[in-house]
Amino acid sequence: MNAWLRRAAVPGVVTLLLTTACGDPREARGECRGTLQGEQVDWPIDGEYSRLTRDRFGVIDPLLFISYLPDGQATLSDFGVDIELVDGAAFDRGDAPRTAQLVNTGAALAPEEGSGVKRWRPTRSDSGGSGTGYPERSGVPASGTLTVEVLADDHAEGHFVYRYASGDELKCTFDIPTPAAAGSVWDGAGDGDDDDDD
Repeated sequence: MNAWLRRAAVPGVVTLLLTTACGDPREARGECRGTLQGEQVDWPIDGEYSRLTRDRFGVIDPLLFISYLPDGQATLSDFGVDIELVDGAAFDRGDAPRTAQLVNTGAALAPEEGSGVKRWRPTRSDSGGSGTGYPERSGVPASGTLTVEVLADDHAEGHFVYRYASGDELKCTFDIPTPAAAGSVWDGAGDGDDDDDD
């Protein structure tokens, strides 16, 4: 799905589907900090869009939809990643964090083999348009890592780091709930991915 269309549709759908859940709803927390294109950045997480989707029946792999709000800094209005993990992945705080290397393939970053990360799909919205891929001005990072500290039934916590050939580095943290834990009747059983993958 086009990132612009997703940004336009998700808040409306979420607003329609929000309902009071038992207990306090979890909120997405996190930020993206560091240097990009020589500029210091500190972007908050998009609390409405950033979610973990899990299928309680194990049919669909865990998906992390993570987005940050640059508010025009570095010419970006949206910056994030959609991450697909292996089916059945789960671990609690106190377990050793899982770290996966992200390897530069020339046109993209790809998770290392056997890392538990099946797909790494960056998203962005900038002057060049919106959708998947890296910002046009910064290009593909030279390398990266993903560290997941918690992957539970109702939320995921961790961070990813992008390192650029210029010396720039971004560290983006996340603590994202499932839609149900966020207080939405949208149960997150779908993967939220209805685009045509090439």
